[in-house]
Formats: sequence, C-alpha cells, structure tokens
Amino acid sequence: MTDQFIIVSLMALLILLFFWGKWRYDAVSLIMLSLFVLFGFISPKDAFLGLGHPAVVTVALVLLISKGLEKSGFISFIGIQLQKIITSQTQFILILLILASFLSSFMNNIGAMAMLLPITLGICQKMEWNPSKFLMPLAFASILGGMNTRIGTPPNIIISEMRNEYSSSHFTFFDFSYVGFSICIIGIIFISFIGWRLIPRRSINSDNNPLVELNDYLVEMTINKGSSLINKRVSDFRSELNVDTVLMGQVSETGKKVEIHGNQKLDENQTLIFKIDPKDISDIQHQFGLKFYKDNDLYTIGNLGGVEAIITPRSRLIGRKYNYFKRLIGMELSLLGLWRRGLKYRFRLSNETFKSGDVLLLANRGQREKISEKFEMAGLMPLWNRDFDIVKDFSKMYISIFIFSISLFLIIFELLPIIIAFLLCVRAYASVRLLSGESVYRHIDWPVIILLATMIPIGNTLSDYGISSLIASSLSSYSNIGLAWMLIIIIIFTMLLSDIINNAATAVIMAPIAANLAIEINQSVDAFLMAVAVGASCAFLSPIGHQCNTIVMGPGNYRFGDYWKLGLPLEALIIFISVPSIIYFWA
Repeated sequence: MTDQFIIVSLMALLILLFFWGKWRYDAVSLIMLSLFVLFGFISPKDAFLGLGHPAVVTVALVLLISKGLEKSGFISFIGIQLQKIITSQTQFILILLILASFLSSFMNNIGAMAMLLPITLGICQKMEWNPSKFLMPLAFASILGGMNTRIGTPPNIIISEMRNEYSSSHFTFFDFSYVGFSICIIGIIFISFIGWRLIPRRSINSDNNPLVELNDYLVEMTINKGSSLINKRVSDFRSELNVDTVLMGQVSETGKKVEIHGNQKLDENQTLIFKIDPKDISDIQHQFGLKFYKDNDLYTIGNLGGVEAIITPRSRLIGRKYNYFKRLIGMELSLLGLWRRGLKYRFRLSNETFKSGDVLLLANRGQREKISEKFEMAGLMPLWNRDFDIVKDFSKMYISIFIFSISLFLIIFELLPIIIAFLLCVRAYASVRLLSGESVYRHIDWPVIILLATMIPIGNTLSDYGISSLIASSLSSYSNIGLAWMLIIIIIFTMLLSDIINNAATAVIMAPIAANLAIEINQSVDAFLMAVAVGASCAFLSPIGHQCNTIVMGPGNYRFGDYWKLGLPLEALIIFISVPSIIYFWA
C-alpha cells in the first residue's frame, strides 16, 4: 500500500510539473524516471528499455519520413496547385482541412501542419484574408487526421503496441479508421461551416503587416566626414552595436532601400538604416559620427530582408537566451523583435528566454542562399513563402511519394513490420539525398522521443504495482450505468489530461487503466483502448495541449482563451460520434 501511495504521488507530481510548463517535458520525465529508479520501482537495467520500444522507434522514423517529404518540394507543389484553384474563403477552408487531415493520416500530424502553415499564410496574404480564420482550423484538422491510421499520431502508435499485452496482435494500419474517419469527416464539416465563426479574428498579419511592427523604430543615419566608420567592414561595425540596435540596410545611390552585407566597407555620406531604441539615437550619433534624419518615410522590413519565423517545438533555441541565438545563427540573422501570446517585444531582447511558439522577427545579414539552412539548424519555420523556399524541380517529390507508397503498401498488407518498412523508406530517402547523415539526427524530435522512452517504464509501474487494477476496480462499481457511459468517462478524463500534458504521456498513463477497467467489467479491451486513443488525440481546449495548437498561436494572433471557444463544442461532437462507433465496431 505504501509503494502504491508513493507511485501515485510521484505520478501526480509528474502531471503537475507538465502542467506548470516551467521545465521542458523531456527533462521532467527524465527526473521522474530517476526518482522511480531511486525508490526501487524500476530496476536500473529496465530504466531505458523504452528507447528500444517499437512505439518510440516508429515515432522517430515517421518524423524522418515527414521531413523527407517536406524537403522533396512537396510544400511548393501543394502551394502552387492550391493558388490555381482557390476562389473563395469557404472553398479554401474546406480544401485546406481535407488536405491537412489526409496528410496527417499518413505522416506525423505536426509535420503535416507545419508544411501547410506557410502555404496558408501565403494564400491569405495574396487574397487579403485574415489568417486567424484558417490557422486554428488547420491545426485542429491536422489533429483530427492523425486519428485515422496507426501512424498518424503517437497515441495511436502507443495504443497499437500496448494491445499486444492484452491480446495476440496489435491494431492494424487502418483499424483506427473505423472510428477516426467518421470523427474526421464530421469534424471538418462542423469547422468549415459553423466552427470557424467561433474563432476571434484580430488584425490581419502579413508580410507587409508583421506581428512585431517596427516602422516607428527604423531610422536613417548618414556617415559624417571624419567618422570612425569610414572604410570599416559592416561585420566589424555590427559587432560594436548593442543587442537592441541592429544595422538593417542602406539607401542605395538610386534612393532604394536595400540589404547590406557583412563584407561590405562603409563610406563617407553613406546612408544606413537602423532598428534602434529612440533613446539610444543620440548616443550612437556621437559615438560613430552619424547624422540623424528625423523626417523619414516609413517602409516595410521586407525590403531589407526581414522575415518572421516561428520557434518550432523541436527548436534548439527553446529555453535559451539571445547569446545562444547569436552563437548559433547570429552571423547570418539579426534578431529584431519577438511576439509571444499577444505581447510584442522590440527591445531588451537579451533578457528573454525563447519558448516554443514564439514568433521572431529576423533580418538577413549573410548570404541569402544559406538562410533556409540556418532556419533548419535552429528549428525555425518561416511564416511566409520566400525565394529560399521555392523548389523548381519536382522530380524528387515524385520519387519520395513513390518510395513512401511502397513502404505503406508493405505495412498495410503486413508484408513487413512497420519498423522495418519505415527504416527501408528512410534509407531510400538518404540514398536520393532527401536526408543526410547530419539531418537524420537533427530532424528527430528528441524531446518527444525521450518523453516516450521514459514514460513507458514509468507507465508500466501502474500495472506492475496493481495501481491500474485498483483504479479500474473502483470505477467498475459504476458499471451499472452502461457501457456507453463508461466509455464517455474514459474519453472525457483522457481529453482533460491530454489538454494539460503531452498526448503521448496521456496514452501511456490511461491505456493500462482503461484496459484493466474493461477486464473488470467483462467488456472488450479493444473498445476501451480505442476510447483512450480518441481522447488522447483530442487536445483542443488550449494552446499547450498539442504542438499543432502552439505553432499557430503566433501567426494566428490568438490568445490563450481563444482555443476552447471552438475546441469545446468540437470535443463534445467527437464524444457524440465516437462512442456509438466504438461500440459498433469494437465492443
């Protein structure tokens, strides 16, 4: 009894730390795993068996395949085709959600949404539509599509593997479609025609109207005769500026405002463009011998190589400050501003710790052709289609789709285990240079992998020490309310848990409880596992519940309380659809 109390207390602490969000969830799970080992609930030799668990390996391979499809030119191709056919907002939102759900069924749903995000923003910019109307539906459709197949989302992969513990086989590739497909279709129809009306729509964000507006902070200064800057290289001058002052560009001889590069030497009477705190203007004038023009025309940062990029959930910048940004990509990109959950930061950026979902306003200060590479290295995703994103040769796209289709064929007809089929797919992608040796490690979302690997042995303690059976036995006393209500209780509790902690961790915790409850009340284990799979994938109430929600918060200009307005009726609809489907197909 004492052991059970300590384990439950540790699990409660784990959930609270996840909800608090102060520390990264992979770090939290590693610390808790250490505590479980320290208390003797997990043996040292079993502590890291999760790294070899089929579910963990499958998630890693799906992430690599998603990246290979993205690098093949798939994004550009979809964007070009969509721009040809889009004529109205209703048509666009319906096509977008169907496309997102379809892609999410066969690749990682976060990767699918990340591929469609810049396309959506680009079309909204061209058509002068408000992105807020489309981005939350895009995130939700990506989550819904992940419910359709075994590989669409980590909870499905975990539930499929856990089924082996209660029966002789795992769920097949399309077993989740019996419930997921109806949820997906009705969910898309609801969002496309009714749900989008529940989303608050704020000011339009575009390439010419960025989240972090800097026009009032861009100034022109001319180099005076005798200035210490004459014949000095731009890169040396930049190194002397403080964090909040950025040399953005110059005014050419024709009067055009253009970028300025590090190797260029400065000349007398050359006009430079700065992003600067107004209170620092006088100091920089006297220090470097510059003349300030007060009557400047305002202009957009796009002319000066400005670009907005979002910090993705797997970014190396998360938890770091400006000094790390400077070491990593500071030679190529300058940090101008930051947007976080409705707050705009233009100065004192060195004090801010980067978080997932932050939108950074950056200026190019290096070679343009290297920007995409630096974004990838830092885990940043540009919000607008730029020249460095355009792919003109789509031959690799057809090759990548052909290879992926073969691997799916082998999995669907159970000719090869999913791990072997996907491993061969990744190897084939590497052979056609869609993935390189370095990128294979960089494109794996290691925080998710570590979380899964640590949560699996932690979750096993619930069964090993009889806690799952104890909870299931308590819940079974209410079995007289009927199977449908028991499934509703499991789905609702799993939904709530998934909204505050990672969905994969939710599946690991809830699956043994649901399975033991099914055994206690003499019902199908498959039905209760499927209820957990549905509930774990339904994180629609907050931006922290799912990484898809986090990614669109910045570019959609959403606030924390906006999500439940669409998410709550959607979750109620999902319960109404899923319970009869689960009973019909699995009970």
